[in-house]
Amino acid sequence: MTDKNNKKGKILLMIVDMQKYFIDDSSDYSRYFNGLYPGSLQYIRETCTSSVIPNIKKLKKLFTVSGNPVVYLRLCSTEADRSDLHNFFYESWLHGLEKGYDAVYPLQSDSMAEVVDELKPDFNDIVIDKTTFSPFSSTSIDEELRNMGIETIVFTGLATSQCVETTARDASDRGYNVIHIYDAQADYDQNTHDASLFCSRGVCGGVLYSTDDFEDLLKNHCSIYTT
Repeated sequence: MTDKNNKKGKILLMIVDMQKYFIDDSSDYSRYFNGLYPGSLQYIRETCTSSVIPNIKKLKKLFTVSGNPVVYLRLCSTEADRSDLHNFFYESWLHGLEKGYDAVYPLQSDSMAEVVDELKPDFNDIVIDKTTFSPFSSTSIDEELRNMGIETIVFTGLATSQCVETTARDASDRGYNVIHIYDAQADYDQNTHDASLFCSRGVCGGVLYSTDDFEDLLKNHCSIYTT
């Protein structure tokens, strides 16, 4: 790591959009996008099952045991007409509605907006609902993280080139250190995943680790990151 990423400060695990509607084949999101682009969700689903979910579970346990905070982000709407959503999500919802899918992007109260069962938040975890790619654009997350004394954010979740990268870039612009765990994120294909991480590393100064390498680092070499 660089000196910047080694400075003393609290570290946080961010789990981005690991929600049921992205993973569940029965969701309106899945049925709508699979209808538009047959097979387009296969890679991200398989990657979530084989590596992303197991690796996030490992990281979450590590952060919980070490007393470091975990934040979940959820992409969902608070308005029945989805008027609070980013234009891209709103237009997709509207087009889905015309095709007979009522909840391509669900309300925050819908069961499909919940985090997948394998990664359910614990009582002390923080859950932040957003309506944009990045929570920095639609929530008070920056104020909350500063009140917690957070300086470094470890990124996991979906999708690498979309909500993960956008949030990481926004975090970097606001002075947070960014670490990407590349085998705890997924995109709709491997090339897009790799390209996003490559670009994010250059623009954000992000540091890339595998889950196992980061776990070893946090346990054995970076005691300054533990509370």
